[in-house]
Amino acid sequence: METIQEHENAKQLEVIHAVRNYNPELAHSCYAVGAWIWAEFQQRLSQEEVTFLKEQGFRWNPVRRVWQNACGVKTRRSAGDPRKKYQIISFEN
Repeated sequence: METIQEHENAKQLEVIHAVRNYNPELAHSCYAVGAWIWAEFQQRLSQEEVTFLKEQGFRWNPVRRVWQNACGVKTRRSAGDPRKKYQIISFEN
């Protein structure tokens, strides 16, 4: 039986593999915050790239100024910065 943690990790890997297959450079801007994947880009994304991110489940967070994918995890809005609460894992490799 798959645990919740294993399911969350599998969904993260599924999303990051899709991003890498689409454009490996985009994956360099992605990192895990808890069970979510966040993406911060220095450059302006093309409309095609934005469309791709949305198709993968990413949503723009105007407060934190990052693209976020909940990876199927339902949570309430966080009052603080989740980066201070959860481990951050880079997907650069």
